[in-house]
Amino acid sequence: MPARWFSERRLGRRSETRLGTAESATHIDGMEVQPLDGAARRALLWVRMPAGILLVGSIWVLISLFTNARFRVTDVAIEGARLVRRQDVLQVADVTGDSIFRVRAGEIERRLEAGSGLIEDATVRCSLPNQVLIALVEREATLIWESGGRYWWIGADGTVLGPTTGAGTMPVLHDIRGYSPEPDGHIAGVPWALAHDLWEALPAIEAFDYTSEHGLVLYVTTHEWPVFLGHQGDARLKVALLWTLVERLTTSGINVEYIDLRNEARPTFKAL
Repeated sequence: MPARWFSERRLGRRSETRLGTAESATHIDGMEVQPLDGAARRALLWVRMPAGILLVGSIWVLISLFTNARFRVTDVAIEGARLVRRQDVLQVADVTGDSIFRVRAGEIERRLEAGSGLIEDATVRCSLPNQVLIALVEREATLIWESGGRYWWIGADGTVLGPTTGAGTMPVLHDIRGYSPEPDGHIAGVPWALAHDLWEALPAIEAFDYTSEHGLVLYVTTHEWPVFLGHQGDARLKVALLWTLVERLTTSGINVEYIDLRNEARPTFKAL
C-alpha cells in the first residue's frame, strides 16, 4: 500500500473527527466514547430518578409548609408594652394570618423601633407552629403634653416619644395657648425640670397649664385663682410661698385675679 495513500487516509479520518462528522462515536481528547445503547440509557434514567423524586418532594414540602393552615400565625404575644398600645404593635407587625415561615423578624423589629419614640428596643421571635413573640423595651415617659385635645408622651427632658389617646393616670401639661400644637422631636422652651420638681412637691396636682408668657400655671382654692409659676426657680420655695399667701388671702377675705410667683424673691398678687 503506497505510503502517500496511507497518510491521506489517516489525515482524512483525523479531519472527520475534528469536524464532528463521525456519527457513531464521540472523541474526547483522543478517546473514543461510544454512544449509550437503549439498556444503558434506561439504567441511567433509573439512577437519576431518585434525585428527581427528591427535588419534587422538596418543592411539595415547601409549598405545604407555606400554605398549611396549621402554620398560619394566630397567636401574637406582646411583652413589655406598658405605654405602647397593643393594637398599634399588631398593626405595625402585621403578621396575623401569615405563614410563620414568611415572618421577617428583623424587618418587623426595625419597623417597630422606627415607628414609635416610646420603643427603645424590639425583639421578635417565632415559635412553631403558629406563635410570634414580640418583646419591647420602652423609653420612660414622665408626663403627657396636651394641645388642642390631642395628647403626646413626653420624656424627662422634653423629648416627644409619641402620641397617645388620653392622659390616663400620668401628669398632664396643657398647652392652652397653642405653643406647640404639633410637637415632634423635642419641645424647647418648656421648663421640664421645674415641672417635675413641682409635681414632686405637689403630688396631688394632676395637671398644669402652660403659656410662654406665664410659664407653668396652677389653679388654687374654690375660686380657681391662677398662680403663675414661671420657667425657673426653686419649686419647693414656690410651693411654700403659695400656701402662705393663700392662707393669708383667704383668712383676710381677699379675692384675687391672680398670684404671681415667677420671681419667688418678689411674690405678688392682684386683688379683684
